[in-house]
Amino acid sequence: MVPKSLFLKIFLWFWLAMTLVGAALLITTEITRPDVRLPRWREFTGDTISYYAERSAAVLEEGGREALDSYLEEIEQTSQIRATVFDSQGNQVSGHSAPRGADELIARAQGSTEVQYQPRGRGSMLVARNAEAPDGRTYTIVANLPGPRMRPPIEVTDLIVRLLTILCTAGLVCYGLARHLTSPVSRLQTAVRDMSAGNLSTRVEPGLRTRNDEFADLGRDFDFMAEKIEGLVGAQRQLLRDISHELRSPLARLNVALELARKRSGADARASLDRIELESERMNELIGQLLRLAQLEDHVDGGEPAAMESVQLADLVQEVATDADFEASGQNRGVNVLEARECVTTGSADLLRSAIENIVRNAVRYTREESQVEISLHQTSHRHQPCAHITVRDRGPGVPEASLEELFRPFYRVGDARDRQSGGIGLGLAIAERIIRLHGGTLTASNARGGGLQVEVHLPLDAKE
Repeated sequence: MVPKSLFLKIFLWFWLAMTLVGAALLITTEITRPDVRLPRWREFTGDTISYYAERSAAVLEEGGREALDSYLEEIEQTSQIRATVFDSQGNQVSGHSAPRGADELIARAQGSTEVQYQPRGRGSMLVARNAEAPDGRTYTIVANLPGPRMRPPIEVTDLIVRLLTILCTAGLVCYGLARHLTSPVSRLQTAVRDMSAGNLSTRVEPGLRTRNDEFADLGRDFDFMAEKIEGLVGAQRQLLRDISHELRSPLARLNVALELARKRSGADARASLDRIELESERMNELIGQLLRLAQLEDHVDGGEPAAMESVQLADLVQEVATDADFEASGQNRGVNVLEARECVTTGSADLLRSAIENIVRNAVRYTREESQVEISLHQTSHRHQPCAHITVRDRGPGVPEASLEELFRPFYRVGDARDRQSGGIGLGLAIAERIIRLHGGTLTASNARGGGLQVEVHLPLDAKE
């Protein structure tokens, strides 16, 4: 299974690469090191001692004992081999003292033409070789050879320890490298999530901007983009508030003119004037909802409602359901509370009532005639936190799956599945979503089994609960 995390991918690939390189170097070193085991070492020293023996006999005959001592000193200095020369009777003829155990070895060498070996402690060895001088006399050279300088074959345990050392060292180095490369991505990801959640004041951490690499450039570009978006959205909200306020004045004058027109007109104009009054009321309601939405957006950016108190959700749901059922009864519809467990949250009771009312009235608007909107409230766990779970379900035509996430966008309406003549203006659910988000909750919509739309609210419970 391929890991999804960029940090994990970089870490594992670098770790694998460094471990393989280290293991390859270790194994290659062991395979290609020179073979200096004992058979080849004996072959090398045998040829050398034969040469030293013949040369020593010749030097002794030509220059005497003093010349031989000088020659043996030269051998010791150049090859670290300490040699002693004996005549055919076993008498020492060189200046060096005879090594221990040389008598038996000399006797073996005088009866043979081959190099004789006698192992000693710590890998050293005595060797002896007969040689004939130019005048026909024979001499025997005995040399004390140090142990061969070779590494023993590596043990399996040693190999495992080395491989584990390479693995751990490579892991630590690669972890630091991967963390250095991916930590800016995590910071940018957090900033993007905060901004997508509505926090337009989000900026990347100062530590990212001070880096001298491409991530620092990306962080600065993100901050520039966030600043521009915050300015544009702020200007849009301000424009919305200004327009809404400005429309109130002509509407007020329109209502005054409407009343004057009623007094001066006859019965024939009553129907037209009633229509003008109805549309004026609808426009006034729309302006009020626009202002409410703009205020909620400001509250969401601020982080919490103006007034915080403990809210008994069971009582609030029952009140909303009673009022909505009374209104729905005139449309041959009903509202029924299936379950209302005791749940307490912290927030604004008025705002929460408004949110639940908008959700319930939206359900009443679209449920079929002679059907009921069903409401339930109970405690559950959401995102590993205890919360209150409110479900509102209608028996209407439902919503296309592609439109479910758009239902909480201002002025969004589903033209085909949800009747445009229902009277809605597409702000009720948007206002409800802002209120629920303002209280740290979530609002989701889905098509219920058997038909109809189901809206679910999750609100965090009061800490005292």
